[in-house]
Amino acid sequence: MMQAFLYFDLSSDTSFHKPVVEQVRQRMPAVSVLDLDTRSDELVQHYALRLLRESEKAVVCMKADDSVTEFGSLMPLLEELFEEGKQRLVLLQGQHPRLQRIFAARPQVVFKVVGEEQVVGEVNRFLEV
Repeated sequence: MMQAFLYFDLSSDTSFHKPVVEQVRQRMPAVSVLDLDTRSDELVQHYALRLLRESEKAVVCMKADDSVTEFGSLMPLLEELFEEGKQRLVLLQGQHPRLQRIFAARPQVVFKVVGEEQVVGEVNRFLEV
């Protein structure tokens, strides 16, 4: 059973060092991990979409802040998250009213707003690894 953790950093202060991604990789080696940001190229986005489609269970964590206004290249990934019948958990790290409304309007998506310190625990619980 393939499980995935995708981390989308949509914030303005994107850094190379992503502690959450490193912690998931260390604690859950069986989980496929991919991190993207707003500058990720088409190949990485295609791989993320494929990973989402092929995973039995997937957790998508989005780090966002008020500076994010356009989702542009991430729209295909968001649309894939809205598909029914898939076991997906979406975590929003930070406050983003528009994203919160988008997910609140789709009851088929399990969605939580979390702090950075809660992400690994939520991933662990959902994927049961």
